[in-house]
Amino acid sequence: MTEQYTQTVDAAVSGRSKATQWMGIASLLLALGFVILAAFVNWYLMFCFGAFAAIGVIETHRYNLTAKEYIYSFSPKRLVIAKRDVVNRTRRVLSVLFEDAASFKKLESICEDGDIVCCPNVGDEGVCELTFNDEKGERRLLFKPDEYMFELISNVFDGAKSTMTEGEI
Repeated sequence: MTEQYTQTVDAAVSGRSKATQWMGIASLLLALGFVILAAFVNWYLMFCFGAFAAIGVIETHRYNLTAKEYIYSFSPKRLVIAKRDVVNRTRRVLSVLFEDAASFKKLESICEDGDIVCCPNVGDEGVCELTFNDEKGERRLLFKPDEYMFELISNVFDGAKSTMTEGEI
């Protein structure tokens, strides 16, 4: 086994996200048109410029936050999940210490509110759930490790169970 292991999972950018980008670009171009129109017709059209510019900036920002890749990094003490968005910024989503984790298994139920989803599609085969405790209480992380990472994490949990005494189990 290894001390460090990193896996990347590609997430396809949906057509809905691409439509969000094009709506943002169209709104920004429309806002520029209102600036020219306001200069020749009426200065009150600057309110339209402000509205369309705000919509354009917000929609473009939403598209830029769309995940195109998830990065899972395993070490014997923790699992770190990061996501890379469409403009290649990498941001850490979550870092879970295995001592705070309660269980690790294949996903058998449905996704619930409050779950941290770090995989392209929760309905895919091979999606796992890691239940852990943090300051907000018990939470679930849904992610899709490959077979090797699944074995690494399973070995961490099996090793923790084997070190417990009969009274702790």
